[in-house]
Amino acid sequence: MPKTRANVKNPSALRWLLEPRDPAVRFHALVDILHRPLDSHDVATTRKEIPNYLLVRKLMKAQTSSGVWRPSDTCYRPKWASAVWPLMLLAEMGIPPNARIKAECERFFDLHQVDTGAFACPSKLEDKGRRWDEACLTGNMVRTLSKFGYGNDPRIQRAIDWFPKHQQEDGGWNCDYPEKKVKHSSFMSTVEPLWAYSEIPRPKWTRRMKRSIERGAEFLLMHHVYKSDNHHWKPTYPFFTQLHFPMYYFYDILHGLRVLTKLGYSDDERIREAVHLLMSKQNPDGTWNLEGDWYREGDFFYPSGKGRKTLVDVEEIGKPSKWITLTCYRVLGQTGDLELPEDF
Repeated sequence: MPKTRANVKNPSALRWLLEPRDPAVRFHALVDILHRPLDSHDVATTRKEIPNYLLVRKLMKAQTSSGVWRPSDTCYRPKWASAVWPLMLLAEMGIPPNARIKAECERFFDLHQVDTGAFACPSKLEDKGRRWDEACLTGNMVRTLSKFGYGNDPRIQRAIDWFPKHQQEDGGWNCDYPEKKVKHSSFMSTVEPLWAYSEIPRPKWTRRMKRSIERGAEFLLMHHVYKSDNHHWKPTYPFFTQLHFPMYYFYDILHGLRVLTKLGYSDDERIREAVHLLMSKQNPDGTWNLEGDWYREGDFFYPSGKGRKTLVDVEEIGKPSKWITLTCYRVLGQTGDLELPEDF
């Protein structure tokens, strides 16, 4: 397919991302889109403002007086509100970790890391007899904990070492394994270990890790990022073609493209259809809309979003989204489909 550059002739969308009132978005736009050094004045100053970001203040305020996101016996349930979910969102925002965040990271290690090195649920306090390794949870939290400064921690290395041991024959991962007999990997279970790998600096990739990355990426690439190979190459699930934030442990084309391009697969022809679908969703002003989130919209697996509690609503569904636009810029910058205005 021929390349068609994303619409950035009107730089208003990029200026929108750089607004000081949203320091978390501005920080990532400076670093990921404009490639400003982390030690530059504007980047360092912006990052210092992230703890004052309204969403961050709401997340931290949701802790108890003792600094815990309820409940105390698990970090995973209830979904969207217990410690795992705010930790993931805070890491995505780029907040410098403080003592309260570090304490919750340590609680997560204590409650959810098992002998295999993986992270598991239920927690050690919930059910001592029935626990299983989770590829999604392990991938998400390796990435999250790495962003909070635990990248060289031996506990993280044990979790990373678990990834290649539990890949399926087709190269991906499936959270139903080994509890259930599975013959096919899951898009959702596969993208999270790959997301974790993408957070590890390239010089630290071992041969085993490189092989694991190649096999996992090939699983997504052989499916053209979002299609089923045994259903006439139709989209696997309708929600795979919608754009979501926060991602948590689910999957869509933007998430798949973000991970694959960061891992170095920007020029693989098998991502092109997904890239063109992404560009077709761009608004005339250069922005992209938030098309769904997992706790309000419901999806194929959870038909109703009603009754789910979350600590914050990040943005409004159906409206232009700074976080979606930021990530589209990230992806299209990697694939060569984004040309920034000269005055930036």
